[in-house]
Amino acid sequence: MNQKSELHGRILRVKTGYNPNSSSVGSHVPVFLAFATGSGALTVIILQILNKVKKHIHNQKHTLNSDSET
Repeated sequence: MNQKSELHGRILRVKTGYNPNSSSVGSHVPVFLAFATGSGALTVIILQILNKVKKHIHNQKHTLNSDSET
């Protein structure tokens, strides 16, 4: 074989920037991580709100029960 047949093409363009030559899944990893972090934080916030609402309802029931006993 001659050396010319071993060359299969040439580089037309080189991309630069954050991981430009990765697969489509690999380039979406930061988005997946941001979504996971955001959904975790949102879950904690929602659970805190629900806990406060539960305590508020419990306190109201306790107050109503003590008022009806007197």
